[in-house]
Amino acid sequence: MKKFLLLSLSLIFCISLYSQSGNFCEDFESFSNGDPVCQTSPNWNSWGELMSGLTAPFTDEAFITNLYSNNGDFSLAFNLNPAAAGPEDVLLPLSNTGYPTPYIAGVFTLTHNLYITTGAYFNFQAENTPGVTWALDVTFDAMGGVNYASSGSAQSYLMSTYPTNQWFEQKIVIDLSNNNWEVFHDGVSQGSFSALVNQIASIDYYPTAGQEFYVDDICLDYTAPQLDPLNAQVLNVPALSGLAGQDRNPSVEIRNFGLNDINSFDVTFDYSGTQITENISGLTLTSMSTYTVDFVNTITLTSATTALAYVHNINGGQTQSTSDDTLLTNLNVVVPATGKLVVGEEATGTWCGWCPRGAVALNWMDHDYEGFWQGIAVHNGDPMVDATYDNGIAGYISGYPSGIVDRGSVIDPSAFAGDFLQRIVIPPSAFINNGAQLDGNTLKVSLDLNFQLPISGTHRVVCTLVEDSVTGSGPQYYQANYYSGGSSLIDVDGTDWNAKPSNVPDYMMVYRHVARAISPSFLGDPLPGNFYGAGDTETVCFEFNIDPNWDVSKIHIVGMLIDQSGMIDNASSTSIATAESAGLSNACSGATEVIYLDGPDDLVVFPNPASDKLYVNNLPKQTKSIDVINIEGKIVLSLEVNNTIDISNLTSGIYSIRFSGKDFTETRNFVVK
Repeated sequence: MKKFLLLSLSLIFCISLYSQSGNFCEDFESFSNGDPVCQTSPNWNSWGELMSGLTAPFTDEAFITNLYSNNGDFSLAFNLNPAAAGPEDVLLPLSNTGYPTPYIAGVFTLTHNLYITTGAYFNFQAENTPGVTWALDVTFDAMGGVNYASSGSAQSYLMSTYPTNQWFEQKIVIDLSNNNWEVFHDGVSQGSFSALVNQIASIDYYPTAGQEFYVDDICLDYTAPQLDPLNAQVLNVPALSGLAGQDRNPSVEIRNFGLNDINSFDVTFDYSGTQITENISGLTLTSMSTYTVDFVNTITLTSATTALAYVHNINGGQTQSTSDDTLLTNLNVVVPATGKLVVGEEATGTWCGWCPRGAVALNWMDHDYEGFWQGIAVHNGDPMVDATYDNGIAGYISGYPSGIVDRGSVIDPSAFAGDFLQRIVIPPSAFINNGAQLDGNTLKVSLDLNFQLPISGTHRVVCTLVEDSVTGSGPQYYQANYYSGGSSLIDVDGTDWNAKPSNVPDYMMVYRHVARAISPSFLGDPLPGNFYGAGDTETVCFEFNIDPNWDVSKIHIVGMLIDQSGMIDNASSTSIATAESAGLSNACSGATEVIYLDGPDDLVVFPNPASDKLYVNNLPKQTKSIDVINIEGKIVLSLEVNNTIDISNLTSGIYSIRFSGKDFTETRNFVVK
């Protein structure tokens, strides 16, 4: 149970620097031109001052100017810096209103006047300590557009316009009690929204690269909530998303928005004609505290996109305020296309300290979208690397971890779900059926393509082997973990990566979704024909050499049809046993015309990342030259053939190392830290 302290309801003297309404107002007329605002005023702080304990003069200071002003002579300037964001980064703590922060209820109003020449940015911080949680990002572009969004613009709440190169008043009225944020420009409402993070503690003004803007006549106004004796409030319903036909467990956040303790209540989730209820008792939920109810029972998603949550039977049915005991919520429900399987490929490595985020993302996608999703972890610089796959995905990415869904745009793996929900609704051109025959260490695979839509032009086919539950011994199987002792990263099984060591030892690690082989290449080979109509079929054959150390019971065969744009049109995924039960296609049972060979590759470059030297295991004897290539494709080092490579003179960044010989080229990626 997450608890918040009751906001003080006592009358507190309102601060006013000049004669305007509001708890706090600042017009900058008490300053002089060029004054550093954080150093001069006790009401302002720099980000570095609060975050890092910096002392004046602050490097992220903002300064008073007489260049522009809305009223009087002065305003606060955030000047053009083409090279980078900042350096100005100043905060106005909302505690200046006289009430304790963070605000979690009541009504808060920000009014300020803005003069924007080349864009502007500010945000609301949710916690008293900045840098923990962003409640709202407000971004003004240079063309007159403004976006109100969650942290990092992950979700846009509202988009509007503003007048450039002139003063205008922006007012944001935040009803925290009901999670309703409304925006006004020059007194005209631009719309309202509910925020994912519904609490505020400070305003942070921070110009991003190339922005210039000015702020004047800032007023903060806060009205504390008036509480009834007994009132349970439906505060929040976390968004549900998924595919029609899937089951989901809702959760509902209840707040005691009254003066008296709440000891019991019922909460009901009403969706698409189905009602499920949880009975909660044995509580001592104090005023302004919250309790999240995770439903044991499930709802089955349909095409309906709204649901109603309501709380009732408070303390055995005592009379309570009912104005806020219901909340309508939206669901993101999509109907999957028949026979569709979406593929997510993640670039990772045991050396990569942020890569646990990718592994967790793949696990959650399995949990949420089993049967519609296939995740593949493409390793780099560790014993699980497949060189062909690693080199292929390197052309898509610029860092680790990175992800691609159906070989679309590069994204962070944590964003897999959004791209998946867009791809799963697109009808596939063909259904793919896997067949297989395992004879010793030789695995023959047949991919039967049954076309549902006509296609023309060059389409390609790829087959991969993906193994779950991979373990190993030795330092190269240790997983670097930058979440250790820091940010929370919750895996499907409930474990938190911040409780794990910074270098998770081999005996604690089980690697899933490991790409073992890809054939014939990352891009695949063209289908024999350039046109197929609906109802046509095609069979493509593959052959793999199975490493004896692989667990065939944990391997999935994944087939992919690649369209003309290079995106995955559709895919298939089965265990080897299931594919064997289906049987190898007759076209692939004998000496086939189309057999592609692939298997383990032993060339290993380590450690990765590195700062001084690289070491090479199993360097091919036919190697004649070794070149190190930067991210721009330029050769920065040409070296004699050796198992030890000096990289001490390289700057930090991502590089490739190319091993070449007669009829032979191998490439490995590495990071210089």
